[in-house]
Amino acid sequence: MILPLNKIKEEIVSMLIEHSRIIYSVLSNMGVFYNRWAEDYEKHKASLEKKKSKMQLSEEDADAIKIQLIQNFSESGAGLGDFVALILQMDNVINYPLEFVDMLPKIKMDIKKHPEIIKRYEKLINKTIEMADVLKSTIKSLRDKPDVVFNNTTKIHEIENEVDTVYRQFLEYLYSNEELDIRVLLRLRDSIVLLEQLADRIHDIADRIRVLLYL
Repeated sequence: MILPLNKIKEEIVSMLIEHSRIIYSVLSNMGVFYNRWAEDYEKHKASLEKKKSKMQLSEEDADAIKIQLIQNFSESGAGLGDFVALILQMDNVINYPLEFVDMLPKIKMDIKKHPEIIKRYEKLINKTIEMADVLKSTIKSLRDKPDVVFNNTTKIHEIENEVDTVYRQFLEYLYSNEELDIRVLLRLRDSIVLLEQLADRIHDIADRIRVLLYL
């Protein structure tokens, strides 16, 4: 039986909503991972491995949703290609927090001796989690609240601008800190680049969602 286009879109949005919940969960777990790493990596090493495994399982769940959506709807009709492109962008987001938690244990430093670095990390991480939360609400509103979707995508753009500012200031702080070993500095830089790229990808998703408002 061929479903009407509006019914297809409703099913697609339901899948996108579930995928967005996974994104938010993964980013929240990234935040927990960071906090425990900053507190004492060796003390929390076992629990951090479990947290990382949980994030990887969530990635698999998200990937399954992506595959199902593509298989079921990629050839369903005009206008749905943007939904397929959206799920591909959303699925790509999860790679960044996974890379971030993989990198943190490789940063060999006593982070507690650098409260300014901790504060700047927390700002970046909290902003990306906030973006994921707004994204979740945005996709939930795709069904019947276009005004909310538009306002939320605008909010995502605003937060991404804040992330850019925090990122640039963090980078400048690292480069001007003469106490840091060059190897540590490079690891720190690479880790915050991942967070900045994560924010960029969510920003790109917001742009794609605005396209969907006019389909």
